[in-house]
Amino acid sequence: MGLASANRHTYLLFASLPDFFGTLDGPALWLNGVILVDRKDKNSRSATIPKMKYAIDMGADILMYPEGTLNKTENLVVQKLFPGIYYLAKNVNALVVPMAIIQEGEHIYSKVCEPFDICKCEKQEGLETLRDLMATAKYELMEEHSKISRAEIGDAKDYWNNEMNELVDSMLPFYDFEIENSSQFIDKYEVTYSQAFDHLNSIQPKINNAFLFNKRIF
Repeated sequence: MGLASANRHTYLLFASLPDFFGTLDGPALWLNGVILVDRKDKNSRSATIPKMKYAIDMGADILMYPEGTLNKTENLVVQKLFPGIYYLAKNVNALVVPMAIIQEGEHIYSKVCEPFDICKCEKQEGLETLRDLMATAKYELMEEHSKISRAEIGDAKDYWNNEMNELVDSMLPFYDFEIENSSQFIDKYEVTYSQAFDHLNSIQPKINNAFLFNKRIF
């Protein structure tokens, strides 16, 4: 759907190696033009930048998914983005065209945004702006096509688990559990909830440190 929505010939940065080598997607993408990347291999990831640069220098466009993995979070419309898209754009002075895709049953919907000159931004600002544009586009698609009542949802936890199971089942036997569960971008400067309160596991409660167990935020 991404290739179709681009509406022009586009090379795809493709990381689902089991799918590439185990289905007809592989030969089809090879004929279209594809840049393979092994997310488990640091050298393979690093090698994609000069390959994509070469393709762009030859006049091609690149389709890439900067989230890096399927978004299986419960509350993030778009996950944090890997910086490779920023480095590539800066390297070749390219515009970035944000795109959003959702699937509802057998129907797939997409939205292609206006080109964004990420090169005018510093890295963090550029990535945050791009993520905001992607999230806005995806939210607009969800608002139009993903309406569902609370009665239809029922138990929220069960509903979510069923959604995730159906997503994974649709990709079996080529779904790589290990890589998909460990390849999302981790911001080393972001403090998680577990990190923030990890100290509670190593202190002995006393009157003078009892305030540390108060998890309210003022």
